[in-house]
Amino acid sequence: MNSNLLPLHQKINQRVGHIAVSYKGKLLVWGGYMEFSDPSESETHHHATDELFVYETHSEIWERKLLKGDIPPRSSGGCGVVLGDTLYIFGGVVRAEFEFDGNTNDLYALNLITMTWSLLKPKGTPPIPCEKLVGWEHGGKLYFFGGFGPIPDRHVFFQYVIDDETGSAWNNQFFGYNPQTNNWEWPYVNGEPPSPRAAHAGDKCGHRIFISGGRLKTVRKNDLYVLDMDTMVWSGNINESAEYVPPGRSWHSFTFISSHRAVLYGGFSTYNNVLNDCWFVDISSHEGNVTEGSTSNASRWKVQYILPPHAQRFCLRRFWHKTVFIEKTGDLICFGGFNRFNNPPLIVVHGDDEESIQDQDLKPDHTNVMLTIHFRPLTLLRLSLNAALKYHKKNRSLWETLPHSLQALLTRRFSQIYP
Repeated sequence: MNSNLLPLHQKINQRVGHIAVSYKGKLLVWGGYMEFSDPSESETHHHATDELFVYETHSEIWERKLLKGDIPPRSSGGCGVVLGDTLYIFGGVVRAEFEFDGNTNDLYALNLITMTWSLLKPKGTPPIPCEKLVGWEHGGKLYFFGGFGPIPDRHVFFQYVIDDETGSAWNNQFFGYNPQTNNWEWPYVNGEPPSPRAAHAGDKCGHRIFISGGRLKTVRKNDLYVLDMDTMVWSGNINESAEYVPPGRSWHSFTFISSHRAVLYGGFSTYNNVLNDCWFVDISSHEGNVTEGSTSNASRWKVQYILPPHAQRFCLRRFWHKTVFIEKTGDLICFGGFNRFNNPPLIVVHGDDEESIQDQDLKPDHTNVMLTIHFRPLTLLRLSLNAALKYHKKNRSLWETLPHSLQALLTRRFSQIYP
């Protein structure tokens, strides 16, 4: 199937293993792949890497940007980090022609002003190729943690655990990239780091990075670690201070919406359930030294998991999605992902889903909608546009009386909602 023939909303939304980041109040989406839902289609289609989709939160309109330069190969499972006006893409699984070409440790930079790709060739000891890792920026540098990839072919100072089925390994490598010197860097850290893992979630809050869950062998973890980027000290598992911890998971999202509150959503459980729970995570720290005799910084932290009001408590089942908080508008946007999975393993289903699923041989099913939770009231413009579109059958004849800028906004949004 030619993906160029797909409706715009399907081409944009139906993807996993993709990159989704915030840039100047906009959502940027790139790469990843999709599975066709038609039973006659067996091909996994990787999205083009010479295009970038940009979502403007104020107008709620998508725009497609064509890219040039050193176009990266089609891939999935890589990690994207924005630093200044540049989007950096590291790692993933490369798709070459009609088969997978293995993990990569290539680093690409996309200039978001000129929309031009550059393949970087950093000096120094390169990281192990991997996928399903997390990354962030701090102090003008990029940092990355964890992932799944080939067994290291050299002596390394991080841990890795071999997967007997694939011969690859989970790792807890922690490395950086300095764009000023074009060098790989391997920071020295203290404390108790997370164990090797992949498909974990992470987000930065101030000068700290939080690492949540992830998979190691058959276990999907329910721990939470903090790395202080100023002192380079790992906290140990701060969930030890929590009275209750949600089930372990991978392919989930963990996203800060304020200086002390994050949102944990979805994922894939150890028992092969696609999760739809949505938690508020209140996190506070007690600044100062670790108490005497303590072997971990975990005692400095207080973590509380809270189910939000009913409307946000349970969302669509979703995993391998990306969640981005747009600070300018207060929108938490959840994008892409699968909503169920059965190939392999067989999903454990409950309640209303059981009768409709148990006898079917299902491939992964994509979510078709973008989920947005508003943590700030919508502007009058957004409310008015939404109302005009909702009741377009009654009021569309009046659109021509509006200023041309508003007519253009309504027309563009109408064409994307009702193609």
